[in-house]
Amino acid sequence: MPDCRMAFAFPIPEDDFERELLSNIQTYGWAVVKVPEDEEGPGFAFTVGLWGNYNHPEMVMVGLDLDLMHHVLNLIGDAVQTGQQGFEDGQRSPELLEGYDCAFVRVAAGHFTEYLGTALWLYGQQPFEALQCVWPDSEGLYPWQDDFNPEWRELQPLLSTP
Repeated sequence: MPDCRMAFAFPIPEDDFERELLSNIQTYGWAVVKVPEDEEGPGFAFTVGLWGNYNHPEMVMVGLDLDLMHHVLNLIGDAVQTGQQGFEDGQRSPELLEGYDCAFVRVAAGHFTEYLGTALWLYGQQPFEALQCVWPDSEGLYPWQDDFNPEWRELQPLLSTP
């Protein structure tokens, strides 16, 4: 399969985190950044490099176990990298969480600073897009549906609204 990476100029790293991040992006095509939960909100994870290398929106997940989100985001990255599948706003995929469909919604620009700060650093002034991979509750309902498990609403804020 031909390499579909875009021409992209990486920033100059200033610390070990940035050097490792760029090394992973250059080696694998993307990296996953994991942010643990804290007093301000649930943990989340996001990709960095899908936009720069494959012209595909970066992906973010919120509220599940960090390692599980890392795994799902890598499945998404693998599908994008191989050309097997791209993901779009409004799409659903049954192939990421066993027994459940994940849904995808466009991340509003107002959430980029809080949830995609490392991607903002990577892309500098170059605009990019991002999607949230939204997981359903145990009944298969999503946060925008009335009967979604109310105890889980705070675990997964929707980033599609400003």
